[in-house]
Order: sequence, then structure tokens, then C-alpha cells
Amino acid sequence: MLYHISVFLVNSPGKLEKITSILFENNINLRAMSLASSGDFGVMKLLVNDPEKAFEVLKQNKFTVTKRHIIGVIVDNKPGSFNVLLNKLASKGVNIEDCYGFLLSDGKTAAIILEIENQPEAETLLSDIGFKALTAEQLYN
Repeated sequence: MLYHISVFLVNSPGKLEKITSILFENNINLRAMSLASSGDFGVMKLLVNDPEKAFEVLKQNKFTVTKRHIIGVIVDNKPGSFNVLLNKLASKGVNIEDCYGFLLSDGKTAAIILEIENQPEAETLLSDIGFKALTAEQLYN
């Protein structure tokens, strides 16, 4: 199973730096992140090389943190690739709860990180509609 970490935080100066300092001090590599803010509070999603360790050290440092199951999907780095993925998922009634993406080192492909309802069925569906899921080794290393 693949995971990213969600951290609930107060929207104030230094909070993001505190999280990245904790990761740095524990030799945890930040692979990707997203941040959503709503007034006084926000949620930071972290894709790291060691989600179990990140979860534990953030929790030890009094952050409200959860592990969320994700699916990583590889798409071509060209116009419309993400739309094709979304179109096929929508046509099968798949609800995406959250997503973000980043370019992979080859420059020809991108990783799309998805939180999806009914994840086991979604993983099978992705394969059936021609998309390759990322392995833990590809995502975390």
C-alpha cells in the first residue's frame, strides 16, 4: 500500500518550516507536497520517502497527522494525458477525493497521486483502462 501524510496545522508563521525541519532532522526526504488553507487552519499533504517514520516523528512532535492510502499513476507528459485519465475514471463512476501531480525525472512522464474511494477496485480499474500504477519503490525512492 502507498501512503501520504496529512498534517493539520494552524495557519501561522513558522509552522511549515517546523514540519520541514522535523523531516530534515530525521533524514526524511520530501518528494512532493500540497497545502490547502482555510482561514486559520490548513492541511499539508506530504509525499515522503518513509511515510511510517514521518508519521511517527510528526506525531511525537505534537502535530495532528494521519496516513492516507494513495494510488500513484503514471501519465505521459503531454497535453491531454491527465484529462484522458480523468475521463476514463469519471466514465466508470470513480470519485477522486484528492489529487496532485509532479514531473518524473525522465521528463517524459508525470506521476499523478490520487486519493480514491473504493481503492482496491480503483487499482484494478486503472490497470484495466491502460494506466500503470507506481510501485512503492518508484514512489518512495
